[in-house]
Amino acid sequence: SYLKGPDIEKAHPHFRQNVSSLQLLVEALRNHGDATAVVEAQTGKSASFADILQKSTTAAAGLQDAGVTAGDYVVFCCDKSILSYSLLLGVMFKGATAVLCPTGKASVIHLLTKGHDVKAAFYDKHFADPVRQSLDSMDSPPTLVAALDLEDPQMKAIFNSKAECSIYRVEDTEKHIPMILFSSGTTGEPKGILLSDTAITLMGVLFTPDVKLMFNASPFYWYTGSMCFISAVLNKYTVILSNAMSGDNLPLVQKYQPEGWFLSVGSMIQCSHAENIESYDCSSVRIVVTGGEVVLEKVMKTFLDKVVGADTSFLILYGITEGGIIANTSSDDVTLLGKKLPPGVFLDLYPGVNIKILDEEGNPVAPGSLGEMWLKAVGMTPGYWSLPELNRKVFDKDGYFCTGDAAFCDSRGVLFHRGRVDDLITYRGVKIPPAEIEEVLMSHPAVLEAAVIGRSHPVDTQHATAYVVRKPGVQVSEEEISAFVDGQVDDLKRLRGGVHLVDGLPRIAIGKIIRKELRN
Repeated sequence: SYLKGPDIEKAHPHFRQNVSSLQLLVEALRNHGDATAVVEAQTGKSASFADILQKSTTAAAGLQDAGVTAGDYVVFCCDKSILSYSLLLGVMFKGATAVLCPTGKASVIHLLTKGHDVKAAFYDKHFADPVRQSLDSMDSPPTLVAALDLEDPQMKAIFNSKAECSIYRVEDTEKHIPMILFSSGTTGEPKGILLSDTAITLMGVLFTPDVKLMFNASPFYWYTGSMCFISAVLNKYTVILSNAMSGDNLPLVQKYQPEGWFLSVGSMIQCSHAENIESYDCSSVRIVVTGGEVVLEKVMKTFLDKVVGADTSFLILYGITEGGIIANTSSDDVTLLGKKLPPGVFLDLYPGVNIKILDEEGNPVAPGSLGEMWLKAVGMTPGYWSLPELNRKVFDKDGYFCTGDAAFCDSRGVLFHRGRVDDLITYRGVKIPPAEIEEVLMSHPAVLEAAVIGRSHPVDTQHATAYVVRKPGVQVSEEEISAFVDGQVDDLKRLRGGVHLVDGLPRIAIGKIIRKELRN
């Protein structure tokens, strides 16, 4: 099975691969001037594009004063703010590499950056203790360490610099690395993912929402945290920076009345069942953008009906940090699907994307057959940070990258994403995607959330086992839920491992379920 997206130069004739993202960002910030670029949801502070340009270029000069040069590694461990994004651009404008560490891993920054000299580290004050303890554990601690607070003397000096500083000249947009992000860690320890200059540009070329105001609650260190900011700069819209958790965003959406709302699948579930949901007016939202895991129709429909309004459009993105945005399905596509949204379906590949789906022996699978997806795309990562052996395994001789995602395509060339290969349930030699069982589980009127894993079995290899969170105040037994599912699925997909009622599902900060914790 091979799939190919449109030619990127034909689809985006303005895309100039040989022009640095740094140059494009400076031009856009200058051109957009006094229009509002960002608003901090919690504080209400705002900054124009001109403000961001002034702050970021001053920061670049201040970093230069402090000895930061091209090729240096600069660690960030922080939430989204005007200051953090201005400093991020300042680091990039110097030609240094910004290393965006997950805030939940603040205490192990020394392990995430092991083998590299970190020149500087910046953190929010509420992460100070674990960050500083971790930095002290480094063989060679950074010479510049400061809180993202203008009361910090070193930070104040950076943003008060009077020095001249030119924007770094990128010679090769494919080889220059302005940013390193980390994998989610849902299947193992987080890995550093190198993002090229081209990858940064594509954040704003491929993600172009038709909005004036976009609400984004993605963490600073997540791909979509950077993507929304870069896209807002290059496409001239305002992004509202929220650091609130899930349901706490409802009053903020009501306050700011955005047209677009970018949130995770887990956040949609939690918002849909928040207390007093009917008291919040989120009707300004015209488009909901989501992704990160398989989206079930019940989850999407409930969120539209209960939170933003049934007529709101949606855009489901499929992407990976290593390869950017790969495909999408929108409200318009659902009409082509006969008004039903099958889980994990993606009708539209993004420009510059090439996909092949292979079996365990490395052979192409037939249409309709499940396999592992390999990706080759413009701006794809050159590899993982300091993991040469892994890089040799995940790239083939033709330059395709092994995504680790399970997928198939039908005879029409439509892509169906089925989650992670490691999460597939193996029953008597047959691979079963959890989403196909979870879709039935979520249709039960008493079920709030559900996750299905494979529980080891001595004869059958694995049995499908469900973990279920009930809706508040609803009584239903494990046996009732199991019978409900088993009466609607093929024999292979029956819940032979049973149903376990739990208070909540383990999730990472952006809402992805940590299935390995359920398996353990």
